Amino acid sequence: MGRIPFNAVTNYKPLPPTNEKQLRDTFQKYDSNGDGLLSKAELENAFKSLGSHMPNWRAHRALNHADANGDKFISLEELDEVVKYAAKHGYVLGK
Repeated sequence: MGRIPFNAVTNYKPLPPTNEKQLRDTFQKYDSNGDGLLSKAELENAFKSLGSHMPNWRAHRALNHADANGDKFISLEELDEVVKYAAKHGYVLGK
């Protein structure tokens, strides 16, 4: 079984601004009711579109990571943390 070096998982490298914007735009596109908040279901759909094999789990983890106020939604102010979370776990556009 292969091993992943510890620093490959823990070292977050910022994405180029273009890719960060693309990821942010992708998540915002899944705000299906236009309320400016992303629910867990909307996050799940976004992760599914990014190719996640476990979009429900990813959405749950991203919500726990980025939901600073604990309201179970991702606001525009919290979205940058979701983008960082997604990038850290290999979700990038335009490779």
